[in-house]
Amino acid sequence: MQSSRRHWIRQSSLALAGLGFASELLAKEIKPFSPVTKQILLNSNENAYGPSPMARKAMMEAYLSSNRYPDDVISPLKKKIAAHWNVGAENILLGAGSSEIIGLATHHVSANKGHVLVGEPAYKVWNGQAEAFGLSFNRIALTDKKVHDLNKMLGSVTGETRMVYICNPNNPTGTVNDVNELRSFAEEASKKTMVFIDEAYTEYAQLPSLADMAVKNKNIIVAKTFSKIYGLAGARIGYAIAHTDMINTLGSYQPWSDSAVSVVSVAAASASLDDKTFTEQCRLNAAKARDICYNTFNQLKLEYIPSQTNFILFHIDSIQKDLIKEMAAQNIYVQYRPHFGGKWCRVSMGTVEEMQQFCEALKTIA
Repeated sequence: MQSSRRHWIRQSSLALAGLGFASELLAKEIKPFSPVTKQILLNSNENAYGPSPMARKAMMEAYLSSNRYPDDVISPLKKKIAAHWNVGAENILLGAGSSEIIGLATHHVSANKGHVLVGEPAYKVWNGQAEAFGLSFNRIALTDKKVHDLNKMLGSVTGETRMVYICNPNNPTGTVNDVNELRSFAEEASKKTMVFIDEAYTEYAQLPSLADMAVKNKNIIVAKTFSKIYGLAGARIGYAIAHTDMINTLGSYQPWSDSAVSVVSVAAASASLDDKTFTEQCRLNAAKARDICYNTFNQLKLEYIPSQTNFILFHIDSIQKDLIKEMAAQNIYVQYRPHFGGKWCRVSMGTVEEMQQFCEALKTIA
């Protein structure tokens, strides 16, 4: 307990120490920020290194203003986000992570009952909410290369299709559709239905955004989040980029526009956009962690899908033991996935050291 308390005080002191501590050290090394637990959490695609030091400092300062509504700080953040993507502030709507943005979009399209076109497998956490709104799903299998089958999806759009959802890079496969092909798909599909592009992991893959299309096309919504590479999953802040008419419509489904964020989450997001050194180091460390895993998978002759994100999907049919249970017994938490007719595991990239521990445990279990 004493050690944990000292660790917390040290982390808090560092957060308050100011910007001088941050970027120079990050060029050499970044360390995980997890004073609460000794568990290795590799099951939720979180960033083990975040929030960034600049974001931590901003959050510590901003909490003192938590007695005030965030109205005065929302506009500057929206302007900063807009400048980052070369769009207008009027094209931005803030939400409690991109999950809320997906929920607002599904609520909007459910006015007329029908189905959502999605890849299989793809991100599903929001599916229950869509079903509660009366929507069903038409799931289109990924290609042999484990990417969205855009041609088949386009051909599957009917008069009953209310929305097409594409996560690029895709979760849980970590694979990427060619952005030019995705742009062509979005242009054609949006003539018939709503197209929702989830860009939660584009920073890891260094992909360009479809934001420029979304602000001109009323039937395209792009969702972004601060939960992943920016390390703010617990702060709950993301945003939509869309045509002003769509932004106003989605905002009307909130108690008031941008109502789901706090002064603390806004401060963290704003500082995170400024801390580019930290973000780049997180991207590089995720790539290094993936390579460590690939080497182990190859040694163990385990099939895996090369990823451009902060997670990897690998095949575990050949492992006789219950991998998820055996990992949990060592305080390492990964996610079981029943995909492609077999048993798979999705492992998120923790710190380099955590991935080395994961790989050693995997060797022992397998």
